[in-house]
Amino acid sequence: METIILQIVQETVRKFMESYEINGIHDLAGMAERFKSISDGMARDVLRTFISSADDALRNAREDRMGDGVKIRESNVPRVLFTALGEFGYNRTYFDTPYGREYILDNILGVTAYERIDSSVNAKLVNHAAMYSYGKSADIVTGGQISRQSVRNKIMNTGEVVYMPEKAKTTPEILHIFADEDHANLQNGKNTIVPLITVCEGKRLVSKDRHELTEPFHIQGYGIKPETLWEYVYALCAQKYDMERVKQVYVYGDGASWIAKFTDVFPGAMHVLDEFHFKKSMKRLFAGEICSQFSLPAYGAVSRNDKAGFDKIIQNMLNEIDEKMMAGKERTARIKAIMENAGYITGHWEATQNMRLAETIGSCTEAMVSHVLSTRISRNPMGWSKEGLSKMSMIRVFVINGGKIEPADTIVWKQNHDKHSVIDKLEKYDAIVKKQQEEILKGAKNWRWFETDDLISGKTTGTRVALDALGSTRKVS
Repeated sequence: METIILQIVQETVRKFMESYEINGIHDLAGMAERFKSISDGMARDVLRTFISSADDALRNAREDRMGDGVKIRESNVPRVLFTALGEFGYNRTYFDTPYGREYILDNILGVTAYERIDSSVNAKLVNHAAMYSYGKSADIVTGGQISRQSVRNKIMNTGEVVYMPEKAKTTPEILHIFADEDHANLQNGKNTIVPLITVCEGKRLVSKDRHELTEPFHIQGYGIKPETLWEYVYALCAQKYDMERVKQVYVYGDGASWIAKFTDVFPGAMHVLDEFHFKKSMKRLFAGEICSQFSLPAYGAVSRNDKAGFDKIIQNMLNEIDEKMMAGKERTARIKAIMENAGYITGHWEATQNMRLAETIGSCTEAMVSHVLSTRISRNPMGWSKEGLSKMSMIRVFVINGGKIEPADTIVWKQNHDKHSVIDKLEKYDAIVKKQQEEILKGAKNWRWFETDDLISGKTTGTRVALDALGSTRKVS
């Protein structure tokens, strides 16, 4: 084993020196790329050597295998998959066991059947795909060696991931909750909503005219009933804060029916109409030459909390339209817009007044949706399957909350582990491999390996100089 490893190291140093001799010192990016390729090749060779040794240990444990009814069915069966080191291949043994035919070594390595990408690369692909397109994720992680479809498959195979906030050291007296939704296109041509709720303690100034929320976390609710979603929001708040110490909750939103369900779990919370939808509705309400003259007094009525005065302004505006606009589609459309938008304002009158409360911090629902969801889900023209949208919404919000998809999250079979648990029933074979590892490591930290004259000639060569330099800098405790 030592001889094989030394030969690999020697060959690697030779390649380094050869590259240096041919190319010399030039652009750093090019040198780094070439050296990384050489070092990755060395890592693959060393890894393949260790794996081969483990497979030998399994095949040579004949006495143990015979006692367990484990027989060799086929040797040197190749397996190739994409890893952090690029495409990697190794050979292993196929066994007949009392529990079925198995590659015991694959079970020890955590390599699942039919997978051609290892779980660590899968996790990187999924983490990047949460922020970028499938194609860009493949480019970042694998240099484009994996297809967009493969990245999508990894998203679809990822298990449930749940963000759990850490317990806060202190509980604020006020919590601010922003609620809005993104609109996503489905493959069937229909449109659906993805609810988003953001909880924070307030906001702070980070630069001139720019604020950021303090301690925010996000919850998406695609496919979840509103009642259940708000119960989940409360549960996460209770996970992070002592809710008995929270004196007031403000919920900012456009007043959609699903948002109104917050009162079931936050009974004392106050609804604050978000400024974006308020201004949007007012703009539509007073569009056109006739209606625009009523805009300023209407804003004044809202500011004074004069609902009766606002209603009177709307009625006067309708009378003006009757007098000055000819009957037809245009007048019908204008009246319809007035009734809808005036109804929206008066229907959420109390929420409009809550906008001016001193403790409120201004709404940022649209900005939150844009940052958390729209950038990935709806900004570019694309059609989602329902399952794909559910997975992407879950993963993206999890990652933006600071979560990280781990390799185990991407293993397809982890939800049906009994089917792939031969190694649990044959634990001794894991122990056999570990014993082989201990044998290999005996004396492996003896750096005199690198002084073996049988492997490195006494001549002064580039390789000898490089190895001598390595030997002079190493420190072994």
